[in-house]
Amino acid sequence: MIGLDTNILVRHIVRDDPIQTDVATQLIDTSCTVEEPGFVSLVVLVELVWVLGNGYKHPKPLITSVLSKGMW
Repeated sequence: MIGLDTNILVRHIVRDDPIQTDVATQLIDTSCTVEEPGFVSLVVLVELVWVLGNGYKHPKPLITSVLSKGMW
C-alpha cells in the first residue's frame, strides 16, 4: 500500500500545473488499485480540506462533493 500525501492529492484534484498533475495522476493510476488502494492519513485529509478551502478558495459544498465521490 502506498501512502498519498497532500501535494499529490491537490495536484490530482486541482490540476493547476500540467507537469505536476501528470506526475500525480500517473502515480495514482499506476500505484493504486482496488486490491492495493492508496492510503490517505487523517492528517493528509485535513490538510487537503484546508488547502482546497483556504488556499484555492473552493466552497465547502464543492470540497464535500470531491471527497464524497472519491475523485482522486
